[in-house]
Amino acid sequence: MELKIITAADKEVEFEIVGGEYTLAELLTTRLNDKKEVEFASYRIAHPLISNPRIYVRVSSGKALTLISETLEELKGEVAAFREALGKAK
Repeated sequence: MELKIITAADKEVEFEIVGGEYTLAELLTTRLNDKKEVEFASYRIAHPLISNPRIYVRVSSGKALTLISETLEELKGEVAAFREALGKAK
C-alpha cells in the first residue's frame, strides 16, 4: 500500500491510498468525523474496480496530518486489543 499526497496544508489534506480499497477509507473518515477538531472528513472512489480511495480532511485546530496519524495509531491499538481478545477466546 502506498500513500500519495495530493495537497497538504496545516489545516487541510487530500491523499490517495494507492492499492487500497474503501474499507480503510470508510473506517478512517468515520473515526476522524467523531473528533471535535475535524470540520470535514470524507473519501471518494471514482470507479470501484479501477480507482484508489481519495481522502479529504479539514480540521479547525491542530494539523491535519498529525490528527490523521494519531487516529491511525488509535485504530492500530484497537485492532491489537481485538486480536488479543480473539486469541484468548480460542
